[in-house]
Amino acid sequence: MKIIHQLINSDSGKIMILTLNGKNLISETRKKEKTRTTTKEFSSNEDALKNFNKKEWEALKKGFILTNANVKLGQPTLHKFIGGGYTGCLSFEQTPNGICIYKNDGQEERLIDKLMFIDNLGVLLKQIELPQPLAWNIQYRIETNSLLLDIDHFIYEFDIENNRFSNLGNKKSSVDSFVSVGKDRTAFACLGKLSIVDDLNTIIWSSNYDKQTIKGNTPFCGQLSRDGKLLAFHNKAGEIQIIDAISGKLLNKIIGDFLMIFQMEFTENNQALVIREHYGTWGIRYFELSNYKEIKIDSLEIPEYTKEVSAFCLNQDQSKLVLVQRTTAYVFDFNTKNILHSFKIEHVVKTCNIKFVGEKLGVRTDYGCFSLYNV
Repeated sequence: MKIIHQLINSDSGKIMILTLNGKNLISETRKKEKTRTTTKEFSSNEDALKNFNKKEWEALKKGFILTNANVKLGQPTLHKFIGGGYTGCLSFEQTPNGICIYKNDGQEERLIDKLMFIDNLGVLLKQIELPQPLAWNIQYRIETNSLLLDIDHFIYEFDIENNRFSNLGNKKSSVDSFVSVGKDRTAFACLGKLSIVDDLNTIIWSSNYDKQTIKGNTPFCGQLSRDGKLLAFHNKAGEIQIIDAISGKLLNKIIGDFLMIFQMEFTENNQALVIREHYGTWGIRYFELSNYKEIKIDSLEIPEYTKEVSAFCLNQDQSKLVLVQRTTAYVFDFNTKNILHSFKIEHVVKTCNIKFVGEKLGVRTDYGCFSLYNV
């Protein structure tokens, strides 16, 4: 196995080329006309790979950025050190103004959290201080070129051009909050009230909801369809409400043996709903929206792929599905439901957040790295 990673530090002008060739690790550092090369042989391929990753991580923390446009499937086209922080809070979102990444900047006096905007080469475009810490979720609204955020259970809108925050939820909720953006409307929940607003944040409709506590956790999740016509809302064990997002009318309910759901996505033309469980199999499941029954897909029911799934995402045209299990990403053809390939996610301890950024897979890890992978 031969891997070549090139890292650049624009501040110092240094270029580092790391080459892993079997048991051999070659490190070449260039600055202007000077080049320094070191070669080390390890006792095994595994040890060499471990040291390759360690040396790269040390470079990333010093301000180097990995960029490589021409890589094989499963290889990174970008690695950038963002910094540590709370592992359950790894949000990011693609915008026309750059990739927006939540960044925790812990200070001795207080927490200073930021939104960091970078381009696809990892160049910092701007940083904005958040009104409070912990951005659980970030969603882009194309009609207003703004971000909708769940910031520690406050619901905010951020005007990207004017760098201005507006508090839509007014007060902090507890664990029962979410924000989701669809075409021409946004859904959010806060303080016992579920609301749908238009692009001017005028309320289209709202309703009250209850919440449950199970084993110290609260079942709570919401997701608008991409066309903004349907809302999936989960606030009770074993139940998902499918709601007409325009009128607020309850259309039907999905009833199942799941306790809690952490993630939901509508498939194309709202034919089905993909969910990720928090308990039980900790996997993904599929429900047909014509009859509200569960769909069994053989190629995606293999325990190796679907048990203990920590994240999933679909690309824009929903031709690809990516599942993350521990530190491995599995890429499926979502039309045929066949697996295409898998790869190890780099610079991750236990968990990460994933979203497609164009046709690249964006990954924000608990170790403080943001990456783009060729999938």
